[in-house]
Amino acid sequence: MTSQLTKHSPRSFDESSTPICTIGEEIRLARKSKKLTLVELGKKTNLSVSYLSQVERNIITSSVSSLKRIAEVLNMPASAIMFSEARKKAVTHSVGIVRANQRMKIEFPGSDIIYEMMTPDLKRKVSLFWINLPPGSQSGVNAFSHEGEDAVIVIEGQLRVSVGDNWYTLNKNDCLYFESEVPHQWRNESTAFTVAIWMSTPPSF
Repeated sequence: MTSQLTKHSPRSFDESSTPICTIGEEIRLARKSKKLTLVELGKKTNLSVSYLSQVERNIITSSVSSLKRIAEVLNMPASAIMFSEARKKAVTHSVGIVRANQRMKIEFPGSDIIYEMMTPDLKRKVSLFWINLPPGSQSGVNAFSHEGEDAVIVIEGQLRVSVGDNWYTLNKNDCLYFESEVPHQWRNESTAFTVAIWMSTPPSF
């Protein structure tokens, strides 16, 4: 995803498209719980105070890469920010089923990328996301890293993924598994939509 700025707030959706949380507010609450000022958060994320302030007030939309940097400093997965209300309400069971039409979704205004959560809640040891990636979309300008291991399976189309200094081209039914401490990023360089499943353990987004 490119670092586009929009005049709307990214929202999480249930199957009826009812917003369940405001990302800017969740970032502000998490920042204050860590007793960080905007200036301190800006220094740690290398993002400007003005940018962070507008994100917290839902004036502009953070890119996925910037959201990951903010979440890393706040010591929490980005998915915990985006699906905070679901986390609060979640009741963990040993067996869970998520119907295709009941996946919790998140969409960023100004972008056609759609993330769908495939795990029943956010209290598991693994996170699974079904992602719909339009042509030209990317995870961000810079690579990112986090604790654990990741895997991506391409369901339709083609996806380019970098791990460290190497780029890998994944076609339909291909899978890439890697240690996520190594900086990584993805791009859809094709002219068609790509559908993929992204797995992270421990949960990360």
